[in-house]
Amino acid sequence: MSQKLTFKLDVTGSGMRTDSANGKHIISIDEPESFGGKDSAPDPMSTMLAALAACENVMAQIISKEMNIQIEDISFKVEGELDPSGLMGNLDVKPYFEKVKVEAFLKTSASQEQVDELRKKVDQRCPIFRTIKDAGIPIENLWVKN
Repeated sequence: MSQKLTFKLDVTGSGMRTDSANGKHIISIDEPESFGGKDSAPDPMSTMLAALAACENVMAQIISKEMNIQIEDISFKVEGELDPSGLMGNLDVKPYFEKVKVEAFLKTSASQEQVDELRKKVDQRCPIFRTIKDAGIPIENLWVKN
């Protein structure tokens, strides 16, 4: 049996802003002024999308080594769509992303077919991608060799 990982954060809030401590690292999240925050840090939903891209990147680095693929550079464009009326109290509207789209651009000597295979393996093993997909949220993931 493999060892389980436990992730712990100490979180403090002031108004709409939260500061989460993970060891020596601080993750700050706020809302824009239009949502009652001070716009002092990214909002929670954008932070979730950033975590998705970061997780995809980490998994791509791990899996590309397993596949003997060299990634010189990787960049992402990530977007999520939601209707804010759901989180503002309209119970007829989902308060979470209705769909998510990921585009990855890789600088690599690998073929597009190898990049496609890498993406499939990342999709299978990326915990954040799988959390979104397995929750039933449509997620599109397109990886392109530059």
